[in-house]
Parts: sequence; structure tokens; C-alpha cells
Amino acid sequence: MARPPDADSAETYDRILQAAVDEIRTASPPTAISMRQVAERAEVSLGTLQYYFPKKDTLLEACLDEYHQRMKALGARLITEALSAKPPRTGRALIEPPIRAFYRFVREEPSLLQLRLITNTVSGELPAHRRMPMLGSLIGSAAKVLAEHVGIEAEDIPLTVQAVSLALTRFALMSDEERGVLTGTTDDTRFEEYLVAMSMRMLGLPA
Repeated sequence: MARPPDADSAETYDRILQAAVDEIRTASPPTAISMRQVAERAEVSLGTLQYYFPKKDTLLEACLDEYHQRMKALGARLITEALSAKPPRTGRALIEPPIRAFYRFVREEPSLLQLRLITNTVSGELPAHRRMPMLGSLIGSAAKVLAEHVGIEAEDIPLTVQAVSLALTRFALMSDEERGVLTGTTDDTRFEEYLVAMSMRMLGLPA
């Protein structure tokens, strides 16, 4: 496709991406966004949108790439904070900050989280370009930080971190109705406290 006259590289790309994320936040399911509506929101022609993103799947994947970059940046910041803490963090002081931070992160973007789950379910796995950054780099780095401080075998730590992340995901997507049935409250504090205690037990630490 020839370059449309209103295609001006990075600025247009970013504007389209933000418009797509905004559409995802209001669509149900998040895969139901319209390319034409994204173009209108971004104030570009449909041809310009398709110049950058020929198919809707390409656009959705770009939105997820941006989401995962933010998640990876959060993980890197939390790992750096844990490694540089004086005195060194142990027990609850080590586990609680990342659990609360990641739960709040996924809780704030339910539509992008749903999109992530839908695409992973359809393909059956993380896309190859996200596999090492998320499973290898992020979870692997977290496992190294935890290795000297938890009560489970080192080879079990990455699997435990993955299991905790799945629990965070499910809790983040619970409706208020589900929360009320389970606990009688919709207060996020109750769920954060439970996730911290659950994570510590799974890692072999006293809750």
C-alpha cells in the first residue's frame, strides 16, 4: 500500500494506538472494535490506519505489545527496588509490594487483560516474541530474587510465580457480584490482603 498523505510515522502511529486502546476499553468483547471507528477516533483516514495496521489482528497485537511493555517495566522497577532495599527485604516486606502493585496494574486495565486472555486462549500460548520477555526474563528475574528467601525448591519458584499471576488475573476480572457472593464485600483491600497471604503460603512463608 502506498503511503497515505496523512501518515507521518511515529506521531500518527502513537495516535492510532491510543485510539485503539480507548476503543478496546469500551468494546464488549474487546476484540469487537471497529477499524473504521478507531480511524475516526484517531482522526486519520481508514487508508492511513490500514497502512500501519493492515488487519485488525495486527492492531490488537500492537495494543497488547504496549500493555506488556508497561507490565515488564513495572516488574523491572519492582525487582530493582527489592534488590536495592536497605536493609534487605525478607518475608512479607519482600512479597507484599509486588503482589499489590501487579494486582492494581491488571485491575486498572480489565479490557486489555481480557484481550490478553482471549488471544492467549485462541493461540494456546503466549506469542513467541513475548514468551522470553515475560516467562524467561520477568518471571526468571523474580525467581532469582526470591530464591534465597522462600521455603520451596528453586525449580518450583517460576511455576509458583506463574500460578500467583493467574490468581491475580482471575481476581482482577471478578465482577462486584462475584466478589459479593464469595466474601460479602466488594472492597479491593480484602482481595489484596488475601492475595498477599496466599502468595506467601504458596512460597512456603508464614502468612
